Amino acid sequence: MEDSHSNREQKASRKEEVIALYQDLEQFLNSGEFEEEIRKVLAISNPNYLQILEKRMTDIERNDHGIVLAGETSSGKTTLVNKILEKKILITRNAQSTSTVCKIRDSGKIKIIAKHASGQTIEKDLTDKCDINNTEGEKLLRDTLKTFTDIGSSQESKEYQSVDIGLPIPMLKGCTILVDTPGIGGSEELTNKMMEYIPNALSFVFVISVTSACSMSKDRLPHILKEIISLQTEGEMPCFDPKDVIFITNKWDAIIQDDSDSEDEETRTWERILFDIKSSWPLVTEKNIFKISLKEVSPGKMNSSLEQFKEFQKVLMSNIEKTENARVIEHLRFLEELLINVTKNIQARIQLDKKTEEEQKTLTTKHQKEIESLKERCNKVKEDMQKKVTAVIEKSARRLDRQMSTELLKTKILNPDGFKPIMDAIDNPDDCAKEVQRRFNLYIEFVLKSDEAEEEFDAIKKDIESFFQEISSKVQILESEWIVKTDLNEQTKEETTSESMFAFGLLSLSFPVLAVLGLAGGIVERAFVPIKAARDWFFSTQEKKTKNIDKEYERCKSSVHKTVHDQLESNIGSVFRKLIDRVTTDELPRKIGALEEMIQQLSMSRQEIISKRNLLLNLASKIGVMQNQIRKTQKDLNLISLPSEEEKTT
Repeated sequence: MEDSHSNREQKASRKEEVIALYQDLEQFLNSGEFEEEIRKVLAISNPNYLQILEKRMTDIERNDHGIVLAGETSSGKTTLVNKILEKKILITRNAQSTSTVCKIRDSGKIKIIAKHASGQTIEKDLTDKCDINNTEGEKLLRDTLKTFTDIGSSQESKEYQSVDIGLPIPMLKGCTILVDTPGIGGSEELTNKMMEYIPNALSFVFVISVTSACSMSKDRLPHILKEIISLQTEGEMPCFDPKDVIFITNKWDAIIQDDSDSEDEETRTWERILFDIKSSWPLVTEKNIFKISLKEVSPGKMNSSLEQFKEFQKVLMSNIEKTENARVIEHLRFLEELLINVTKNIQARIQLDKKTEEEQKTLTTKHQKEIESLKERCNKVKEDMQKKVTAVIEKSARRLDRQMSTELLKTKILNPDGFKPIMDAIDNPDDCAKEVQRRFNLYIEFVLKSDEAEEEFDAIKKDIESFFQEISSKVQILESEWIVKTDLNEQTKEETTSESMFAFGLLSLSFPVLAVLGLAGGIVERAFVPIKAARDWFFSTQEKKTKNIDKEYERCKSSVHKTVHDQLESNIGSVFRKLIDRVTTDELPRKIGALEEMIQQLSMSRQEIISKRNLLLNLASKIGVMQNQIRKTQKDLNLISLPSEEEKTT
């Protein structure tokens, strides 16, 4: 207990250190010493830096980032929360029960804070009335929560935006919270509540009922993944790592085994669910996918579900440990990047007197030409990259369209390995349409996620990354020429590459292409609506059955080019185009623009800048103190071993 208390104090201390750094930096940037010209350069490299600083400070002070439990209505999310807490504090029903976002946190007090859509906040402190360690106490807390969280007990509960539940939960270290969300696929209003909370998530636990696993993994998961990738491409959710997502497959007790079936139904269902999850969420590892019947998980009841649940708890605890530091790490990175941009400008001013006026003019002329060249490169590369995306999408659509014309492929599509022959799998016209579409769709997904398709899109992604690194490095080399007179040595070159990637934010480029390709899954199934086959369907006539299968196949094939093209464009294309725009019209132009403004100021105000050298040295000293504090906190977190300022200078 003492170790746990000590660790918690350390976490709180680190958070307070980051908050103090924000306050010091805000005071520094608002001070009279931080002159208007220096602010102007910073405003180009970091637009709206004061507003963003304030927003970031508010974020680190907030305690509502956590591990989100998501899943379809009645999948067992709320049951899982109760099992994790080993207390039945939330109502569970067969129908949709959770009506709002429930944030569950460790607290010395048993307290409920409900936020109504009207803006009203209701607080209930049950500490003196509720002993959470007995059934009566659990019931009191559960009954109190009904009004705010249970749609079955109160329609008014839908009007609450969130409910904060505090009680002693030692496993929730630091400020980590568990978040129970309304079921996906219920009412649109409640589904939106879950989707709106996504930007706050540090990790996810998806609960999937095996009775409806197909719709969740084929439709809902790609939609959520697309939202996350889109947010990360825009620089949001920097702490979220898709590899940490956990999947609980629940309600295995609902699988009915037919003794007459030669293949085990449970095994078949498990293999299908694994395939669907991995297709929809390519970064997942199988050790993060669990097979559980939650109603069979109880103390003293040894079974496979309990064993799986214990393994799940280990992975969950590992994620909790990771999320504890995730936000602190990200905020330290942000502060460091901002201070680096301030430092470069101030150091160039401090060292301006080391250059003669003639040397400065020569360097200014040289850099102005190179800056114009960099601007032109950004515009040209943007145009070329956008064309590449269009070309790869069109090529993928044409390749699929062309492949569909052979009889050999048709046979392969309609009779894939591991499936019953198409003629044996259908018994009526509706089944024919659905089964042909399903098999057609499986092949398209297979091709879109093939090595060839992945390599083509991955090549574009690598080109974007490479271009960003190249231009960032060139900008930093130009910047360094205003600080040192010698060429960059190998160590500085390494720091340049590292800093350029850090400044952009690795997460923005870290999504695997396979994950984006997964967004196009299920395209044929959504694009085509089953049609009634001919009414003269005769089970005894194989020719009739073959005719209807061929008819449905040709209908799918006729629109495959347009369908694939449109879906790739709206999913993969939108992500890549957004990334291209961010690199070529935002990130790099800001770097180039800040350098251009700095050079112009050095040229226009040379004598004035040199006369203020002592003031600039004082500013540099204050920045150094903040940088050293960041470095110390990073070392405490075992992140890096950075050189001291003296080592850097040497």
